[in-house]
Amino acid sequence: MKIFLDARGLSCPEPVIMLKKVLQQHDAVQLFVDNEASAKICERFAVSKGFTAETSRVENSYALEIYKNV
Repeated sequence: MKIFLDARGLSCPEPVIMLKKVLQQHDAVQLFVDNEASAKICERFAVSKGFTAETSRVENSYALEIYKNV
């Protein structure tokens, strides 16, 4: 089951902290952030924890699809 996490409007490190908590309990997350720096930091964090992360630009936000590697 994919969890949707909206971190738009939050500055670092808040999106990463939210993502860390969610990844401890879920294997799939769609994360929305509103700046490129947060997107890159969250993507690097997810990959460092054994997840695959794909980032795409959606209007004025960034959407990260994060999945646990099998």
